[in-house]
This record gives sequence, structure tokens and C-alpha cells, in this order.
Amino acid sequence: MIEYTQEKKFTQDEVQELFLSVNWVSGEYPKRLYKALMHSSTVISAWKDGKLCGLVRVLDDSEILAYVHYVLVNPKYQGLDIAGI
Repeated sequence: MIEYTQEKKFTQDEVQELFLSVNWVSGEYPKRLYKALMHSSTVISAWKDGKLCGLVRVLDDSEILAYVHYVLVNPKYQGLDIAGI
């Protein structure tokens, strides 16, 4: 079962591992990446058995506009409809 949360309970290491798992260069800057996520208005993370397996970051103006900035799923967990509808 996949659990989703808007709580930013992930660690810097967990975020780095996720980003590197999909070969995103952001993972090479873990402190900056973690700080950016912690200061984002909306981050939804996906967890399976206590492991961070996916993440969505939304940038918004809190009134009208929202932009999905990241959608990541660790390849080990792809195919489980983590980022599906």
C-alpha cells in the first residue's frame, strides 16, 4: 500500500536518493534541494513500507495559479500507479 502525505517528513538523504534514482542533477546538490523543498508551499510525498518512493512539488501563488514542478517516482516503484490518477 502506498501512503501519501503533505507533511515534509523526508530527510535530506531520502530526497537525494530519490532524485539520483531518476538521474536528476538536483540530487547532486542535496542541501539546496532539501532547502527548496522545505520552503515550497506544497510537496506531496509517496511512501511504501516507510521508504520515500515518489514526490510531487507544486509551485503556486495561493490564489489562482498552480504549477506542477516535479513528479518523481523511484524506478524501483514505477508501475504501482504512484503518480497515476
